[in-house]
Amino acid sequence: MFTVYHSNQLDLLKSLLVAIIQKKPLDNPFQKELILVQSPGMAQWLKLEMAKEQGIVANVEFPLPATFIWQMFTQILDDVPQRSFFNKEAMTWKLMTVLPELLEQPDFDELKRYLEGDGDNQKLYQLAGKIADIYDQYLVYRPEWIKAWENEQLVDELAEEKSWQPKLWQALYDYTLQQDQSPFHRANLYEEFIEALASHKNKPEGLKGIERVFVFGISALPPRYLDALKALGEHVDVHYMFTNPCRYYWGDIRDKRYLARRAASMDSRISRASDTQEPAQFALPLVSEDDSAEVGNSLLASMGKLGRDNLLLISELQCNEVDQGFVDVQRDSLLHHIQADILDLIEPGNIQETLTSESKLGISAEDRSVMVEVCHSPMREVEVLHDRLLEMLEQDPDLSPRDIIVMVADINAYSPAIQAVFGNAPGERFIPFSISDRTADQESPILTTFLRLLGLPDSRCSAAELLEILEVPSVMRQFGFDNRQFEKVKFWVEESGIRWGLDDSTAEHFSLPHQHQNTWLFGLNRMLLGYAMPSDAGLYNDVLAYDEVQGLEAELAGKLGEFFRVMSATQKVLLGEKDGHAWVQALTSLFDEMFALDTDEELAGQLIRTQLDNWLTQLDDAGFNQTLALPIVRDYLKEKLGGERVSQRFLAGQVNFCTLMPMRSIPFQVVCLLGMNYGDYPRTIAPVGFDLMAGRTRAGDRSRRDDDRYLFLEALQSAQQRLYISYVGRSVQDNTEKVPSVLVTELLDYCRLGYCLEGDQVLPEHESGERLFNALNHHNPLVPFSRQAFTESRQSYAAEWLPAARGEGQLAAPFLDGKALSEEPDLQSGVIELAELQRFWRLPVQYFFNRRLKVFFESPEGAMEEAEPFALDNLHRYQLRDALLSHVLAYDDSEASLDAFFRQQKASGSLPLNHFGELALETEQAGILAQYAQLKPLLTDKRQALEINLSIATTRGTVKLQGWLDERYRAGRILYRSGKVRARDKLAAWIEHLCQCASGEQLETRFIGVDDDVVWSPISKEDALSSLAVYIEYYLAGTEVPLAYLPNTALAALAACIDKKGHWFEDDATLDKARSKMRSAFEGGYMVSGEGENAYVARVWPQVEDELLDQVFELGKTLLLPALNGEKKED
Repeated sequence: MFTVYHSNQLDLLKSLLVAIIQKKPLDNPFQKELILVQSPGMAQWLKLEMAKEQGIVANVEFPLPATFIWQMFTQILDDVPQRSFFNKEAMTWKLMTVLPELLEQPDFDELKRYLEGDGDNQKLYQLAGKIADIYDQYLVYRPEWIKAWENEQLVDELAEEKSWQPKLWQALYDYTLQQDQSPFHRANLYEEFIEALASHKNKPEGLKGIERVFVFGISALPPRYLDALKALGEHVDVHYMFTNPCRYYWGDIRDKRYLARRAASMDSRISRASDTQEPAQFALPLVSEDDSAEVGNSLLASMGKLGRDNLLLISELQCNEVDQGFVDVQRDSLLHHIQADILDLIEPGNIQETLTSESKLGISAEDRSVMVEVCHSPMREVEVLHDRLLEMLEQDPDLSPRDIIVMVADINAYSPAIQAVFGNAPGERFIPFSISDRTADQESPILTTFLRLLGLPDSRCSAAELLEILEVPSVMRQFGFDNRQFEKVKFWVEESGIRWGLDDSTAEHFSLPHQHQNTWLFGLNRMLLGYAMPSDAGLYNDVLAYDEVQGLEAELAGKLGEFFRVMSATQKVLLGEKDGHAWVQALTSLFDEMFALDTDEELAGQLIRTQLDNWLTQLDDAGFNQTLALPIVRDYLKEKLGGERVSQRFLAGQVNFCTLMPMRSIPFQVVCLLGMNYGDYPRTIAPVGFDLMAGRTRAGDRSRRDDDRYLFLEALQSAQQRLYISYVGRSVQDNTEKVPSVLVTELLDYCRLGYCLEGDQVLPEHESGERLFNALNHHNPLVPFSRQAFTESRQSYAAEWLPAARGEGQLAAPFLDGKALSEEPDLQSGVIELAELQRFWRLPVQYFFNRRLKVFFESPEGAMEEAEPFALDNLHRYQLRDALLSHVLAYDDSEASLDAFFRQQKASGSLPLNHFGELALETEQAGILAQYAQLKPLLTDKRQALEINLSIATTRGTVKLQGWLDERYRAGRILYRSGKVRARDKLAAWIEHLCQCASGEQLETRFIGVDDDVVWSPISKEDALSSLAVYIEYYLAGTEVPLAYLPNTALAALAACIDKKGHWFEDDATLDKARSKMRSAFEGGYMVSGEGENAYVARVWPQVEDELLDQVFELGKTLLLPALNGEKKED
């Protein structure tokens, strides 16, 4: 018997199912209970609930309807294969063979035009997939069309439309028979199955192992599925547990918008007819074929089309129906009022939209059963959700995370925000959560990387791209790298000049000129040569050695070379066309060569191998033995692997985040819907242009939009205590308003028209509706640290943002609370190395972090260069000048020497290509050769390095300063730099000059830059010692507390106080100017970084303040001004 059980509560249907199992156990204890479900999530929930009621659940199978019905075909009918040869995948590959043979026929002209220029058959594959999908729909929802086409008959309702479809199906059918495959498919088996069951008075032999079947919680089944189950019910008990939101028959109610469109259409038809016809001839009935114009409940009518059609189909089966399972909903909240309205098929009081609110039902102002949160971005949606869930859990001790479900239209889009907010919440605010339904390519880096590898032939193979592949843990493991080694290799790749292209052939693939420079092969040759010889030994076969690869480090270069070899081999293997078996063999070898999987990654690896095996099975089923190009293989695997899910954690005992999909209408205390934005939900998939079902809809047809509307209704019904909805209602750029999903709008309009806040019944209808609308909608601020987030009734729990919201926050906590550290232990010996002193004065605050705190802030990594250089930036220009100056000083400035330098730089990959490199060198060459001409006569008669061994009296006792000074010549001490002489350079040179003078050496110190020539004359030994004592005093103090000496900022201030003649001014106007210059130097400007952006400076002084500027100015006068005053500019 086929029995349908109606109930508005899934819990009751579950209990009824368990009661039937317990009251009437199966005769054979080893026989399985069969429960048809629509999704694994429903099966998981049902298992847990059955185990709660029975103590255990075992020997229960949960097949999907399509799988079960095909299994029934195989058990009842003869010669039916275990799998259909007309499944979507098999039809796709068969159409790849059949379709090209028909393109010359006139009916196929539009397909022929579409496929023109399809050299690699990618368009053919995509078209075949679309056609196969359409045919698959016809097999389920239009089986009579398929049957007519196979009998070479026309379908009346189709006439000659898309006449190629019947011919193509007939060719597909004939091709299947030619492959000696079964002609059976779903369309031609339904009637045979039903007739076979009807012809048996007794239970057929194929059903001996089945006593009963349950169909649980499926909202809609195709009409032919219902027919098949009804026929099966003549021999076994079929119990259809149907979740029905309404206790009354509602299969004939209609949406108000549908009725309005139909009325408008009728008016239009009457109007057109009235121009030429007599009134009696064009009069139309008011109700037409729809039998009823009843709305019933407007939400049910608008959102319930899917369930309404299914209810209509069930009623037409004339089966046994049990409708005593409806449970009254207590009207104690707005949510329960809405659910009760739907249950009783009634509209709330003010459906006619009268001018008064007297007929509206009053809702408490404290009612939070329906909540709509308006946010500025998905991230804010998740942040607000986290706060609201904390509030709910705090207010209701009986509520636990497992009682909450959060559903979104696309879980992949929201999962990063969910991980960031929920995953990083501190312990006291942490809510256990799990994310289900993420696609495999989102969940597993192995799948993502495997798909990326398939794109190698069309890739530029940039340094960043291939290093991202190498950085995947399983790839690093395969090639023997650990994290430290990878970082070193990454540095080598960038420094050796690798930019893009595996070798010369990559540029040729993109129809670009032959290029070896900056390829992976170019860089690897440099690395390997670096193991054999140093770079200063010159070029070897036009290759310049890369010096970093020496000794044991050569092993890393070898591993990188092996990675390069596999990448090159992979690129070659993927080129050209192969048959399916060759592709599977090649891809399996590629996977084995690239990945070394650990236990946690085996599932992803197994998924890839399974898909490859399935692909071969599909090709064999289709008899497809043609060769395929890579784009087709890539499209196929991207679709299959991208659509798979490698983990399912639905109902894991935590807050469940999942995608809105059918059969997620499991009852939860709190149901949350995120991303309910206009245009995003309900989701719309436009039908393909040749879908003959479009425009010819029937009861039971599926559409994504109708599915989503019913999913929203199911979510509304499954919420036990609260329905939480959020959407992006404000632009994050300009705060302009955005409308929510039309379903949210319908729900809010329903509430506004039928309900009001308690006491508002005396107000005009529109005013009471607006007040309720505002109570339901809560507009959240743009940022979590807004004052509004902590002053409204729905306050944030993120206490870390509270100081900022109060305006009390600081950019950073006070550094060390102003406390000084103890004396540097290494200084207790009383000895200071000159190199340490110089390192300190480069930037005292950085020295304090590095030396005393052992803290090193890494500079943020910039993006790797992915293109060969066409011009040099400032840093590379300086490096080129510095290399050129060092070269001419070591050799000479002859034409031969400069040509050798050019070839060496080109071989290093640092110069732009071709003539661009020559131009870049010529641009920098003039200034450097002028500097060389100035330096050459000075760098003669070099003297021995001077040992520094000074005893200097300080307030802390005598300190010994030790070190060495080189670069001493007959003309004095000569220093140079191939750029401007900076503040730090001047102070360093000045301190060394003081050491030289204090040691009794009366020589000038000269610092020559590109545009600077600074000379310090000798001073007395006593003055030098006295000045050095100042620098050592501040050095000792700076090892205990950060010293506010910022060289560039100090120099900007001092320069503002010194005129062109060297006179010092310190009047108010000058000091204001100096303060302005200091701010600019600290904060930076357009394309100019400020000293305050340095990570060490920013940690101690996060923002520029007057107190800091005063300290920098005073220290500048004490420390840097003596060096400036001691300068003697050369005439």
